[in-house]
Amino acid sequence: MGGLGGEGRRFLVLGILLAVIFVAFWQFSYKPQKERITQKERQLEKLRRERDRKRKLAAQLEKYRAELKEIEKKLTQITSRLPEEKEIPVLLKTISFVGKGVGLRIESFRPREEKQGEFFAEVPFEMDLAGGYHQIGMFFYQVGRLPRIVTIKDFSFRPLEQEPGTGSVILKAHCTGATYYFLPQPKVKPKAQAESKKVKRKKKSRR
Repeated sequence: MGGLGGEGRRFLVLGILLAVIFVAFWQFSYKPQKERITQKERQLEKLRRERDRKRKLAAQLEKYRAELKEIEKKLTQITSRLPEEKEIPVLLKTISFVGKGVGLRIESFRPREEKQGEFFAEVPFEMDLAGGYHQIGMFFYQVGRLPRIVTIKDFSFRPLEQEPGTGSVILKAHCTGATYYFLPQPKVKPKAQAESKKVKRKKKSRR
């Protein structure tokens, strides 16, 4: 580093800081969140199949009723981390407030068109932030600790300006992320109830 001038050292330090932020983001935010979502989807799919199977047997076998309640309990625990659709605007505001709370300047926050899957709906968003590398890292950390599942999927940085008096570099960050909400599944009417309605319709037609 002896041959580098002041400008070269500054960019070298900035490059190291960006590398540290990237590694911290991947290790502590994106990768764990992605693994959690994949695990929750697998658990949810497995529990749903098991629940539907137990529902069919519960009408005939009393011993399965207790097991059904336990499965419902686990299913509720998994879906509790996913908000309902009506909670999404509040959750998106919370994400913006987290950025402001750690000292970032929120320059834009744009929700995007949601994508619906089998069990979840994904609500993407984009953000433009400005602040120090420590504040940006803290933002990723705080978002990962929210009660609801929120993932930061991608981000980019560029130097914006130097903070007056300290010489610290202010970074401009653009990131994309997503939150999710649970899609309620349509309730299947019990076979006995359906048969009962058919009988009533037949009686009315005879009259």
